[in-house]
Amino acid sequence: MFLIGQRVAPKGEFVGSVGEIKSWLISQDFDPSLFCTKWILNHYRWIVWKLAAMERRFPQSLGGRYLTYQHVLAQLRMRYEMELQCSKRPAVRKILNKDVSPSTMTILCVSQVLRFKSKQQDGKTLTEVRLELTDGWYSLPAAVDSFLLRLIERRKIKVGSKLMICNAQLVGADDGVDPLDECYDSSKRNCLVLLKINSNNTRLARWDARLGFVSPKYNHHLGGTFLVKSLRDVIPDGGTIPAIDLLVCRKYPTLYLEHVRDSDQ
Repeated sequence: MFLIGQRVAPKGEFVGSVGEIKSWLISQDFDPSLFCTKWILNHYRWIVWKLAAMERRFPQSLGGRYLTYQHVLAQLRMRYEMELQCSKRPAVRKILNKDVSPSTMTILCVSQVLRFKSKQQDGKTLTEVRLELTDGWYSLPAAVDSFLLRLIERRKIKVGSKLMICNAQLVGADDGVDPLDECYDSSKRNCLVLLKINSNNTRLARWDARLGFVSPKYNHHLGGTFLVKSLRDVIPDGGTIPAIDLLVCRKYPTLYLEHVRDSDQ
């Protein structure tokens, strides 16, 4: 369990700053033209978040041994090789670049519950609630409907919850946006893009579900969506229904309606 997802950890004498981490990457013969300071800060955040979450989930076996500077450097090396050298972009970056449809079934994790307050003309304070969702590599803000908002207030959806989402919509930035752009910040109210999700197309995923796109082999027969088991699971005003099995009990012939002028019939 201790070395799941890890390679041989590099030797690190001390916890380095961003500049020291960048110098270490360059010393490993990594091309400095492929990454920037924001790339390091972004991945440093999600690597620490992931390793710390693993320590909290398995405190007896991983406590104090998983979140280390050496493992952070090992994860940075892995992400550089996968994303920048092999050009294998993660799910959120593909969605933000608009190279993949946001309606694709994806599993994302709630990293923040964002609350933005504003005063109306009548003096009342209006609170807007959003979710910051991540695939472990990058993040994007998400707008929720009234039913999902109630689940958030009841803490059924909270930081660390994993959501299986399909038929989402990406609003804003018609030509797409890159998460490494200086103007992009998923935690700000004025973020350039917003992922709109609704309750009928959102489900809680298992705590150990793998983040990212769901393999088509699990849902190709459903058109890339998940199955709603019964009509009782359909939420009014919860958006479109992704897929449902219905049993037709009786088929009636076609009916016609004819309106006759100057007549009540």
